[in-house]
Amino acid sequence: MPEQGPRRREEETIKARVSEGLDEARQFAKTLDFEQVKSGEWFVKLLQKVVHSYDRNARAEYFQQKYPGLPPDDIADILTSVTSRYAAVAGGIAGAAATSAQITTLGTAGMTVPLFVGAIGTEMIYLSKIQLRLMLDLSVVYDLQLDPEDPEDVLMVFGYAMGVAPAEVIGTAALQAARGGTSTLVKKYISKNVLKAIQDFARKLGFKILQRTILKYAVPVVSAGVGSGYNYVSTRALGGIAKSHFKNRGKVTAELRALVSRKNTYALVFPAAALYVANLDGKLSSEERELYRAMLSRMSFAEHTPEEFQKLLDDESNLIEAAAGLEDREACRTLMDVMVLMAVCDGELPKKEGEFLGNIAAQLRVSVDLGEVESRTRDYKSIARQNLAAKVGDKVRGKIRNVFNK
Repeated sequence: MPEQGPRRREEETIKARVSEGLDEARQFAKTLDFEQVKSGEWFVKLLQKVVHSYDRNARAEYFQQKYPGLPPDDIADILTSVTSRYAAVAGGIAGAAATSAQITTLGTAGMTVPLFVGAIGTEMIYLSKIQLRLMLDLSVVYDLQLDPEDPEDVLMVFGYAMGVAPAEVIGTAALQAARGGTSTLVKKYISKNVLKAIQDFARKLGFKILQRTILKYAVPVVSAGVGSGYNYVSTRALGGIAKSHFKNRGKVTAELRALVSRKNTYALVFPAAALYVANLDGKLSSEERELYRAMLSRMSFAEHTPEEFQKLLDDESNLIEAAAGLEDREACRTLMDVMVLMAVCDGELPKKEGEFLGNIAAQLRVSVDLGEVESRTRDYKSIARQNLAAKVGDKVRGKIRNVFNK
């Protein structure tokens, strides 16, 4: 028997790993109540399992050793390509294992308990799991700190790829949560409303994925080819959206890193002023939330009480007085730069924000070029996540339609 070539051995290794992953997915499927499957709750449970078992530090170290010197974009492309291959193999295995009777049942009665714990359901779970891990891997590649308790970024990417826009209620609820602050101003606070909004959106995605799975395997004979092709295309598309999303998020955090140092302790007016600017238009965008979270994770603040923080946030005159009280000229300049970054990061500069920046710049005795601020705002707007992701999403849906029409 001739010796297998490197390519063939690699394919066999991937197939073995996928089969092992499908077995793990089957065990997970058995832990779920079928009502959780039909409602989309299964996706919430899977998301929690994947996020809490993910070792960010270990993955970061692995990427540094595996891809030394490679830029983030190249690593993202490699990871997406590898995950897409695994996804395609999983689709082929599941399609080949699904019997004509199972597919007929799927087409007439939809997903049933036997089908869910069989090849079709476990493939759905496995595909979602490796796609979720890809999202987390790319967040590491672009040095973004995702909060395990607030997986909004991951859900946004899934939502755009599935053609389900994230609910605005998430941002609205988040505004109320952020304004509440915390006792130390270091930990992210998620209110019950925010958590419910995120979970509701996750359930909606879970139901959408279930629908796609039924459609994918509803046609006898061609199900293996369609499953493999769909998995490959959808995973590559998901990776592309995530790459754009996290890369754009990384731009603002990179600018923040250039402004602040972990070694310094900053006055309480820094986070208060940044959050005040973000709230001036009455909403807290996802970009502003990301920047604020990055501030909390990268900056140390002077000891304070929640009341002291709220006092600054609730009254502009108190905020300006605290800012004007900064004696260090470098600190004044840094505070101004942080506020400008918060103002421009979402690609919008309402009149109120521009006027406030001009007013507080005078109090800080630092110069600010509002024309330059507007230019930076346009730069951020040109790479705004929603517009970019929506365009990619349209392309994704077109490619997926082509898979089904073949």
